[in-house]
Amino acid sequence: MDLIYAWIASIASGIEPIIIKASSKSLITNPWLFNVLWVAFGIPLVALFAILHGAGIPKDWWLVVAIAISAAGFYILYTLALYKMDVSVMAPLFSLRTVFAVLLGVLLLHEKISAVSGLLIIVIVLASPFAAYDEHLKLKAYMQKPILLAGIAMFSLALMGYFTNLSAHTNGYATTLLWQDTFVLIVLLPTLKFAHITQGTLTRKKLLPFILLGIMAFLYTASVTKAYAVNLALSSAIVSLPLSMLFVVLLSFKYGEWLEKHPVHVYVVRFTAGLTMVVSAIMLSTVK
Repeated sequence: MDLIYAWIASIASGIEPIIIKASSKSLITNPWLFNVLWVAFGIPLVALFAILHGAGIPKDWWLVVAIAISAAGFYILYTLALYKMDVSVMAPLFSLRTVFAVLLGVLLLHEKISAVSGLLIIVIVLASPFAAYDEHLKLKAYMQKPILLAGIAMFSLALMGYFTNLSAHTNGYATTLLWQDTFVLIVLLPTLKFAHITQGTLTRKKLLPFILLGIMAFLYTASVTKAYAVNLALSSAIVSLPLSMLFVVLLSFKYGEWLEKHPVHVYVVRFTAGLTMVVSAIMLSTVK
């Protein structure tokens, strides 16, 4: 049950792309503005929850700043990488977050991982590229400079989990929760100069989906902060599951237009890999 928070975070992050896909025609497409609004709309619920749970002033401000810088680093590098590469290439790279998180957890936090847990994490990482399998994707797609940016982005994401673990133990869970996204927003605000905001960019119709995204962001942040405080390595393996892909496949039985047009064997590979990852994560949750 220690990893229940990781599962909540994984489910919340899996629902977010569904909201984005369902409201894609009315959402703000500029990624710089999108990043800022996504973080900003999650802050009110996070702050209220944290205050109700006794949040206060951090004992170590530098840990909160470190969380913000690493999280903002992910947003910025991820956005820059996406400008120069296909999203289908980016998806498998999220398995790097698990690799980096395991290394940080074992080497720096001295977390213990059994042989069985280690094997299950390896299965999850190896299955990840197949969960994003595309019949048109070539190996040379990974031989480009933006891959380096994406790799650093994944390391930043893992690093955020590491500093979250430290801050939760030093400053407390609620206090870490209260301040981290506020500082992330402060670090991200200067990137708005790349957003090219003009009259009509921000409308009620475009902002409405961010309310739902803000709710999911709150659930994700509140649960992932708790999860990383318990165990960074194992939690990261669960949080990185491609649940959004599985959700889309299930929803496609009613909304067929949600699926991209690929041969049947592509979906067989994706669904098999995704199911393998989920089953491995469930087993990981029960291993003592």
